[in-house]
Amino acid sequence: MPADLLLINGRFKTMNPTQPFAEAVAIRNGRIAAVGSNAEAREAAGSRAQSIDLTGRTATPGLNDAHSHPMGLGASLLDLNLRRPNVTTIAEIVTKVQERAAATPAGKPVLGRGYDQAQLDDQRHPTRHDIDPVAVNQPVFLLRACHHIAVANSYLLNLAGIDRNTPDPDGGTIDRDEHGEPTGVLRESAMNLVRAHMPAPTTDEIAAAIRAGHQAFLETGVTSTIEAGIRRIEEMHAYQQLRQSGEIKVRTYLMMMIDEMLDHMIGLGLQTGFGDDRLRIGSAKLFSDGSLGGRTARMKAPYEGEPDNHGLWMEEPTVMKEKILKAHNAGFQVAIHAIGDDAVDVILQGYEEAIAKSPRADTRHRIEHALLVSEDVLVRMKAAGVVPIPGTSFNYFFAPAYAQNVGEERLRYSNAMASFKAHGIVAAASTDAPVVVPTASIGLYGMVTRKDVNGDVVWGEQAISLDDALRAYTWAGAYASFEEGIKGSLEPGKLGDIAVFETNLDALAPDDLKEVKIDLTISEGEVVYER
Repeated sequence: MPADLLLINGRFKTMNPTQPFAEAVAIRNGRIAAVGSNAEAREAAGSRAQSIDLTGRTATPGLNDAHSHPMGLGASLLDLNLRRPNVTTIAEIVTKVQERAAATPAGKPVLGRGYDQAQLDDQRHPTRHDIDPVAVNQPVFLLRACHHIAVANSYLLNLAGIDRNTPDPDGGTIDRDEHGEPTGVLRESAMNLVRAHMPAPTTDEIAAAIRAGHQAFLETGVTSTIEAGIRRIEEMHAYQQLRQSGEIKVRTYLMMMIDEMLDHMIGLGLQTGFGDDRLRIGSAKLFSDGSLGGRTARMKAPYEGEPDNHGLWMEEPTVMKEKILKAHNAGFQVAIHAIGDDAVDVILQGYEEAIAKSPRADTRHRIEHALLVSEDVLVRMKAAGVVPIPGTSFNYFFAPAYAQNVGEERLRYSNAMASFKAHGIVAAASTDAPVVVPTASIGLYGMVTRKDVNGDVVWGEQAISLDDALRAYTWAGAYASFEEGIKGSLEPGKLGDIAVFETNLDALAPDDLKEVKIDLTISEGEVVYER
């Protein structure tokens, strides 16, 4: 509910270039009434305002995770956690599967996510041969951290009819052993072959997952995010029900998958921007390639040790460009997942061609992740007004796997925040949760230090300042969804969304950033999370 609130004695980073810092903020009826000194804020707050003394803590506009999956994040909280350090070996994964399978009725799935073969002591993917002995009577489906590769046990493969004679689907591969038998490792669209034989969540189950995902975001100071892929009518119904009941706790920009949803949107005359400040129709989305950690991102040069592997196209580039043009002509902002340098180049070509054929002002077409870029691509991005959405926590978690797959030299422009800034490109921070945890402080740490999980620096020339990193997590995210007029900075008239950190961030050593907690999350003047 919109509320009146007075925040004093803070160290506000406003993201307003004309007034970058302030001591206090007043919020009336959910909107910012004053930004300035304690005295100015007190005068504007009104007699009914709750007063909170920030005692020198840093406060910013509410954080905006520009690419995430709240539904998936909520669901993931119920699945097996296979991230390191929770598991370090395949044997530990097997033990967790065994324990969950013993507590799961026959025929019901055992789900896990988060393993990364590059961070396992075994340095390989688990296979059905590892899992089969402990899960005989139920399907097992384990997602790699990137969510572009999964492992299925024999029960699930048999359920889906996958055997040595099953061809690889378009845009995917079935890993096979030396005898041609499936190992259980499924890449990209091959995962859909088994997903079709697993129960789809109901509207109520989706709504429960959204609630859980939003709560996890609030605990990290995030007041706005994106649901990066609406595929089913039930997903729209769940979001609409929560909006009608007042349960949308995190402002959400809905990406509509082109193949499943675009025709529905066109038929109703809907475009990007329809909705309100809680729930809004956003971009039209496609996948162009896979993941760098899983060696399925589309690369110009081959992967290390695999001279014939350049990654995968999810569709032929000409087909993707046709879909980009269709969504562009329908009035949508287009947002394409592209990670490899070849994929980023081709998707940028698609945007350039669409804009040339059907000029539109300020399209802000997006490249989701845009992990590997080049100087040429950066120049073209700026010219086309394209907004990259880097995974600003990805290098922290995945750089060791990236280096194994493409070598350190090719990571020079990975999540290239300094280069984006140098070219005047607005790049918005994101986690892609649940691919990685939704903790914004890890993304801040990664942008400022360029260090990975082992403490190794990944091309330090791409480091940016703390203020620039916070801007990427606030104003830039609002810009990426055409909402910088109502949020993303602390200015009178804008939404009263604020994140309060536990300390003065400027007094911290950069290496301490990743441990910083959020003390308060405020939405429209209401404290919606307090640590």
